[in-house]
Amino acid sequence: MEEYKAALKAGQKDYRAHVARGQNPYLPVLDDILVNVDIVATEPLGLVNMPSESIVGTKTSGRHTAFAPNFMPLLDVDTEFATKWSNLCEAHLEEGIRNPVTAYEFLNQFYIEEGNKRVSVLKHFDSASIPGTVVRLIPARNNSLENRIYYEFLDFYKLSRVNIVQFSRPGSYAKLQKLVCKASGEEWTDDDRLNFNALHTKFRKQFRALGGAQLPLTVGDALLVYLSVYRYSDACDATPAQIKENLARIWDEITVLTKDQAVEVVLEPHPDTASPLTSLTSLTKGKLNLFNPRPSELRVVFLHEYNKATSAWVRAHEKGRDALANTFTDRVILSSRENVDPQVDAEQVLEEVAHDGADVVFTTSVRMHTACLKVAAQHPKTKFLNCSLNAPHPLVRTYYPRTYEATYILGMLAGILSPTDTVGYVAANPVYGTPAAINAYAQGLRSVRPSGRVALRWACLPDPAHPLDFSDRPDVTLFYARDSREAPDSHRDYGLCQRLPDGVIRPLGLPDWRWDVFYVEIIRSILNGSWDNADTGKAINYWWGMKSGAVSIRYSDGLPGGSLQLLGLMETQLHSGLLTIFPTKVYAQDHQMHSPQKVVYTPKELMLMDWLDACVEGELPGYDQLDVKTRALADICGLDVIKGQPEALAAPKAKQ
Repeated sequence: MEEYKAALKAGQKDYRAHVARGQNPYLPVLDDILVNVDIVATEPLGLVNMPSESIVGTKTSGRHTAFAPNFMPLLDVDTEFATKWSNLCEAHLEEGIRNPVTAYEFLNQFYIEEGNKRVSVLKHFDSASIPGTVVRLIPARNNSLENRIYYEFLDFYKLSRVNIVQFSRPGSYAKLQKLVCKASGEEWTDDDRLNFNALHTKFRKQFRALGGAQLPLTVGDALLVYLSVYRYSDACDATPAQIKENLARIWDEITVLTKDQAVEVVLEPHPDTASPLTSLTSLTKGKLNLFNPRPSELRVVFLHEYNKATSAWVRAHEKGRDALANTFTDRVILSSRENVDPQVDAEQVLEEVAHDGADVVFTTSVRMHTACLKVAAQHPKTKFLNCSLNAPHPLVRTYYPRTYEATYILGMLAGILSPTDTVGYVAANPVYGTPAAINAYAQGLRSVRPSGRVALRWACLPDPAHPLDFSDRPDVTLFYARDSREAPDSHRDYGLCQRLPDGVIRPLGLPDWRWDVFYVEIIRSILNGSWDNADTGKAINYWWGMKSGAVSIRYSDGLPGGSLQLLGLMETQLHSGLLTIFPTKVYAQDHQMHSPQKVVYTPKELMLMDWLDACVEGELPGYDQLDVKTRALADICGLDVIKGQPEALAAPKAKQ
């Protein structure tokens, strides 16, 4: 009876805790849960090892008040129930409980039909899994987050037969399939299952040892972050102590998932006025930097995917590097590496430069972000930055211009100069910020031409029938697109172009992304100590626009003077913050009205915008339409809707 008394005490404690929170203090009853649920299919699963933590209730209401929600008993010691429970306990200790229970699975949770006391005893002894004969109940599809995740689990289960991992965010099962080095649609072997189950068991224990049970995350959520940084094969081979050490290094990467505002967007450079020892930010955060003096010299390394001989993108970033050399003549040691392949040698090169003592590493290709993340976890003294947008990783800061400000102005210019109501737009990739740039172009167009339309095409979807110069559309002679004078892989800047009658492309206005502003101000913040004033528990994104000088527009000669004067006035208003690009009510292609949560769109809303203005002809491409290189880009910073992963703006509520 001593074991029963201990279990009873645990049950009473859980009972009181649920009562105090105003929650049901007994086991959930599946029959009650299913009253208004449309079950479209039942699937016998046979004998299944059910994760103990996923056994959450009972099928019928017959005995549910005999157990607390943690499956510990609530009936007195002198009851027949207590005697039977104790007998089962003795049998388990002597020879083990061998008979499987019977259960139903609903939304990846298990409800016991027969064998509640056996489950109670096994949970009391912390059994990781419990065998049972299981029938799966499949609900009809709906738009709830829980339902979407469950249907993703069903697809994953068909391939893996793994039921121990749960997620609170859509898209996670597909990402796990990729991170364990399995192709989409590839089935798991018995060895695959054994290896993953062993890793999950090790990881779960260390995650909880570091306080993970207190976070509103599942073990699977945290494991996904871990495998994004550390290779799956290395994770499987790691000892529990190594996993714990690695987890501690990337703990901010995990806890950032619990924050409503995981990404801190810095819209302008901070003025270089406050001393890091006396600034209000430092004082309120308790960061006086008394033992962290300002660096006297920095070793700064640039990594490029391409080279300056063939890529205007690289040449522009190299101009920014030259500006650093001219601004901090005696305080920076600069070097750069070109032709670094993100998929082949980026991680190795990053390891080399960090090992050689680099203080700051700028990677100018979005596709290098994953490699940055992996290396940053191993080199906390090196500051890593990646040229991308909305990456929720505290280990790697990102920087990118607010392109939508420039496209708004160029949309106005297109509307002024176009002989027809339709102008074109060639978008690069369906990544964060792209819909905002397209919609801003549309808003600029319609500010001077209310009946204007935008014909949208994608540079990442080559289609001979729909060329990117719109030569198949006589009504479209002005368009925002890549300059055709350089190869697509050169990352040539985009701009407003005119197709002349002889087919020659004439540039009219070119956005100028001033990387020198980014590099000079970021390095200045490190040298003066203000870099460390940021909230280190958040991912920092530098998203600077015209006000900072990071975005400007170069116009071609010969444009109408009055038009340039109007555009100059609009640029001035953007500089001063007086111009609101997006109205409070915008209709999308589906005729649905979109409005900001407050008076104006927040940076987060603009980054995550995943719809197109009603005047845009075209659509966002699907993930399966993208080529391999673009998919790699989309995996890092692609729109969630492209990957079939609707964005959950709020922090997750699920807990395991």
